[in-house]
Order: sequence, then structure tokens, then C-alpha cells
Amino acid sequence: MFSLTRWITPLVVLMIAAPLLAQSKGQADLDKAVDLKLSAESVDDLEKVISLSESALEKGLSPDDQAFAKQLLTSVLYQRAQTIAAGIFERQPPVEQWKELRDRALADANRALKVDPNQGEMQLLKSRLLMLPDGDKEEAKKALDLAIENLTEDDQQLSKAIMMSATLETDPEKQIEKLTKAIKTDPDNVDALKLRGVVYLQQEDFEKASADLKQVMEKNPNDVAVLQAYADTLAGMKKFDEAIALLDKTVAEHPGSPVGYLLRARLKVLAEDSEGAIQDLDQVLAFIPRSVPALMMRARLYIDLDRPADAEKDLDRILGIQANLPDAIVLRSVVLTQQGKFDQAIKDLESLLQRDPNNETILIQIGMIYNSDNQPRKAIQIFDTVLKKSPDSWQALSGRSNAQLSIGAQKEAIEGYEQAHKLQPNDSHILNNLAWALATSPDDSLRNGPRALELAKKACEVTNYEAAHILSTLAAAYAETGDFDEAKKWAQKAVDKGTDEDIVGHLKEELASYENKKPWREKQETVEKDPAAAEEKPAAEKPETPADAETAKEAAE
Repeated sequence: MFSLTRWITPLVVLMIAAPLLAQSKGQADLDKAVDLKLSAESVDDLEKVISLSESALEKGLSPDDQAFAKQLLTSVLYQRAQTIAAGIFERQPPVEQWKELRDRALADANRALKVDPNQGEMQLLKSRLLMLPDGDKEEAKKALDLAIENLTEDDQQLSKAIMMSATLETDPEKQIEKLTKAIKTDPDNVDALKLRGVVYLQQEDFEKASADLKQVMEKNPNDVAVLQAYADTLAGMKKFDEAIALLDKTVAEHPGSPVGYLLRARLKVLAEDSEGAIQDLDQVLAFIPRSVPALMMRARLYIDLDRPADAEKDLDRILGIQANLPDAIVLRSVVLTQQGKFDQAIKDLESLLQRDPNNETILIQIGMIYNSDNQPRKAIQIFDTVLKKSPDSWQALSGRSNAQLSIGAQKEAIEGYEQAHKLQPNDSHILNNLAWALATSPDDSLRNGPRALELAKKACEVTNYEAAHILSTLAAAYAETGDFDEAKKWAQKAVDKGTDEDIVGHLKEELASYENKKPWREKQETVEKDPAAAEEKPAAEKPETPADAETAKEAAE
């Protein structure tokens, strides 16, 4: 007798068993993956675990085993990505192949996030990798947002993610807001506290910066970067004695380390103790004779102390270490100019032009040196070249006017100074030279006493009434307006502040003119030097236009 039940029962069993059989096909690979994970000792072992886990998921597992396999896969991918990334983040300096390591770690991160996109720690690691040089900042921000969203149960990692998010902000207020949130999330996040202190320092909120950085120093007393930032904060508050005392302690505790001496030298520069800074830099160079930063700092100090020959020696040492260092070449051209070694200075700068023919800054400095070397027409050609490409270059406009003034082209010089003044209204050099030309030109049509007086007063304000040659210009402007009492007063102050004997002698002549109620008149007629017969001047001879050398020095800094 035919029985329907007899045939249906095995069929139902098969229908139920088939999916179960399919789901368990991957079980063997999962078991192998678990066993291998327990004994894994290398990155290659982890790769086998990853492959077996992916194979198990592809073949099929029960819902519970599938969830377990995904967890195993993502955890191993995270472990391997972390191990690879350690070659970047935990090595100082990072390994040379760091870009290759980043690509490999990112590949693992993306594989894991494809399986489970809600892994906060993996999103955080991905963001760190993407924030490295030549990374994708937009993708890093997306990863950080997801990390912050998913790291709700791990305050330390969440705080780290918020802190990293702050570094992607450009608005200091938003940076501080996020860093404050990071610190509240994890009060032990010293890096967030340090970063907030640095942001406060950059904003010149020295009180708040000091509070943060002092806490960090107490927790990490050997953190050199924090020590430097805290010392800079004290300096910003004009507490130089306290800052130097802090570094004195560091030097005393670590007499065999150059770091304390270098930091103290920086601080003494801020405190305008150039001699003391040089003494500390001498100590640094005793430890590290080839320290380019220390040599460069000392060279700049020698320039400030009007010791160009010593500066030249340090710059020669630097270029013996790094032959093509642009900053050192530019600075050496300044000290060579100060010593009247114009040809050598130009040769240095032309070596830079060979690498960068369109560098306007270098061209302008060459033009200034030609003018200092009594070759104003050559200088004008250089400045004209710059102005054809950059008509709004105030440095070139001012430099050309200097050269034009030296050959008696006063009308053209005044026009150039006016253009430069519109572009740079607070530059003391432009203010002074324009005022001088307007006050002292022999050409009645060019003089403008009230305008000269206005400009001269502004120049004095910018320089705090400390520059003798600018006080002289103020006196000339008063004389041009007929106020000889004020002219004598300021001319006398100029004489009192003058240091160079030749300059003081000239200032006394101006004062005598005002005492005789005669305004000063001047028109330069520089005798053009023959470039073909140019010879290097003696080292003791100074450039005839020190303002050009000073401008070149400022550009180098």
C-alpha cells in the first residue's frame, strides 16, 4: 500500500539537514584558524589565520559560528595592522619603507572594516595612517568621526580619537574645544593636555598655556618638547628669570647633555642676552661640533652683535657640512655684504639662482648688493626684471628707488617709494627714505614739507624714536616746514643717538644748518663703479648704503 508519510519523512529530514550541512562546511577551517591563532608567532602565521577565517565564512557556518569567525577575522586583521604600523609609530625615526608599511596596514584595516564597519579601534588606527604625510585628510576625518561614534565604551581610545580630530581643525577655538572634551573624557590623556597648552601658547594666552604645560611637566619631567614650550610660555609672560632658572636646573641635572644648553640659548635670545646665548651655543658645539642649528643660531647672533667675520666662519662651517643649504648661503651673502665683499656675496646668491632662476627674493637681494657696491644702474636693471613679473613687489619698488635716489633720479625714486608705501605702509625704511626725499630735494617741485613731516613722524613711531638716521629725517622735515626749533631739537637727539663717527659728523653738519635757519638739501650723485674693474673691497670697509644691507639681513631672517 502506498504511504505518503513514508516518503515525506526522509524528504523533510533532508530539507532540514541540507542547510545545516552547508552551514557546517566551514567548521573545519574555523577550527584550524582557532588552533593556529593560539600558537601564532609571526605575521605569516596571522596571514594563515586570516585566510582560514575567510575560507570558513565563504564555505558557510552556523549563525553563532559565523559571528565568531567574523570577530576572529577582524581581531587578527587589527593585530596585524597594529604590528605593521608599529614600524611607523613606534620607531624613531620610522623605518625607511614607512609608506609601504602604511599601505599594508591600511589594506588590513579596510579588509576588517568591510567585515564590520563599526570597529572603533580599527577606524582610529585607519585615521592615524591616513593622517601621515601624503595621506588623505578627508578620509581620515571620516574614519575619526566613525571612531568617535563607536568608541563609546573605551574612554581612553575615545579621548585619543577626539584629540586627533582636534588636530584636523584649522580654527584654534574649535581645536581648544575638542581638546578640552578629550581631557574631560580621559583626564589622564597627557598628550591632549600638552597639545592644548601648545595651542594656547600659539594664541599667546600664556596664563592658560602655563597652567596646562606645567601639569604636563609634572607628569613627564623628561619631555624636552614640553620643557621648551613651557620655557617659551614663561618668556611670553616676560618671566625670563624664572624661565632661565628652570633651564639652569635642567643643565645642572644633565651637564653632559647639549639639550639644556640649546634651550637656554634660545631663551637668552628672547631675553636679548646675545652674549649669554653665544656662551651656551659654544657648549652645544663642544658636544656636537657639526650641529647646523647651533651654528646657524650663533651666526645670526654674531650678525646682531656686528661681528660679521665670526658669523662668516660659522656659515663656512655650515656649508662645509651641508654645501647647498640655501639659508646658510643667503645669510653668508649678508655678512659678506656687511664686510664689503660684494663680489663674493653676489657669487653666493647667483649659485642659488642657478637652481631657482625665478626666485624673486634672491634677485632682490642681488640688486641691493649691486647698489651697495656703487653699481646702482645694474641694481635698477635687476629690480626692473623683478617688477616686470611682479609689479606689486614692494621690496623691488623700494630697492629700485634706493638705487634711483643714489644717481639723483629723485622724481622716479619718489614715485617708486609712494607705490611701495601703499603696499607696505608701516615699513620704516620706506617711510624714512620717502620723507627724506620730500624734505631735502633741491628740486622745489618735488619737496613737500607737510607730507615729509607726516611720514617722518610715522617712521619714528614705528622705530620708537630710537633710530638716529630717522630722527635726522624728522629734523629735516621740520626744517622744510620752517620750524627750526623743532628741527634743532630732533637733530640734536639724532647726534646723541648716533654711534658711527662718520654718521655723527654728518648729523652735526645737519644740526649746524638748522642753527643757521637753513633747511637741508641733498642730491646724491654716486660715481658708477666699473664692473669690469671691480675688485673686492677690504674687509674693514662698510657698504655705503647700510640700509640695503639691513634689508637684505631682514629678508634672510
